[in-house]
Amino acid sequence: MSATALNPGEVPGAPAPPPAPPGKRGRGRTLWIAGGAVALVGAGLTGYFVRNHYFPSTNDAYVHAYTVTVSPYVEGYIKTIQAEPNAFVKKGQLLYEIVPLPFQLSVAQQQHQVEAAIAQKSSLEDQLLKARQALKDQQASQWLIDLNQQRYAYLQQQQVVALEKEQEFESAKLEAKAKVKSATIEISRLQKQISEQDANIRAMRAAVGTAKVNLNYTRYYAPMDAYVSNSFSIRAGQYVKPGQAMFKLIDNTHWWVDANFMESQIGRIRDGMPATISLDMYPGTTFSGKVINISQGSGAYDSLLPPQNATGNWVKVPQRFPVRIRLEQNTQHPLRAGATAHATVNTL
Repeated sequence: MSATALNPGEVPGAPAPPPAPPGKRGRGRTLWIAGGAVALVGAGLTGYFVRNHYFPSTNDAYVHAYTVTVSPYVEGYIKTIQAEPNAFVKKGQLLYEIVPLPFQLSVAQQQHQVEAAIAQKSSLEDQLLKARQALKDQQASQWLIDLNQQRYAYLQQQQVVALEKEQEFESAKLEAKAKVKSATIEISRLQKQISEQDANIRAMRAAVGTAKVNLNYTRYYAPMDAYVSNSFSIRAGQYVKPGQAMFKLIDNTHWWVDANFMESQIGRIRDGMPATISLDMYPGTTFSGKVINISQGSGAYDSLLPPQNATGNWVKVPQRFPVRIRLEQNTQHPLRAGATAHATVNTL
């Protein structure tokens, strides 16, 4: 007979221990699996909250851009249209033109009025020169008459000449004095008219400038690189008035996302922090951005009817604060105003 090998700790001849029940082994395995699952869930939750602490994110975000409502400065009939709905236009590109003929005639009329006023001023200046020369002549005549009157007055006192002769020179002296005064008044009148004419010319030249500005306003050029809105409501031959909204331009040079973070998320967010943006319209594509600023008021605070919490039935509602994140336009995946986005800020 061959000898049977004994396990360590076995006593020769002792009976073998009974096998463990099957149920006990299954319960132990279940406990190990449950414990591992709990540990895995706990680690996942810990990682989730830690990540949200350092990388706050929100899907309450929308793409925005500056928009310009295009309205005519002057009234008239549309002559030509050089833009289409949803088209891209370059800065300085002509978009539409109003019939310019009435404004061209207005410019010509105002210029003719200025020329006539300048000619009238020139005539007044010629009259002023003549009036000043006449004043000099009257002053010279008055000086001679005064001299003769004084001489005859002396001779009359010496009874050399008759009194009537001296009285004639006295009368001539008064008449010459009156003529000098009249010439002086005429000069003052002409100077005043010339000053008034200067003011009229300046006003007329301003009117010419206004007419030229209105003529320039008949042609509208794109103020920046932009997209024409879909709501395009003008046609050639249509009559338009100043301030009438015709269409909008969406500025293609300034894009941003307003991400509405909960108040418990913005504690670590600061201006200048990098951010990652994903858009629902471009799955799998991410955009890089940078935080511009954080709103000083919540969205509810800036609403038409802000919440009034000083009531007996107050319920705490977490508020959201807009965080503005700048984006750059992408030629392969163009940004579109109003698109929904998911924003994540790196606060490390």
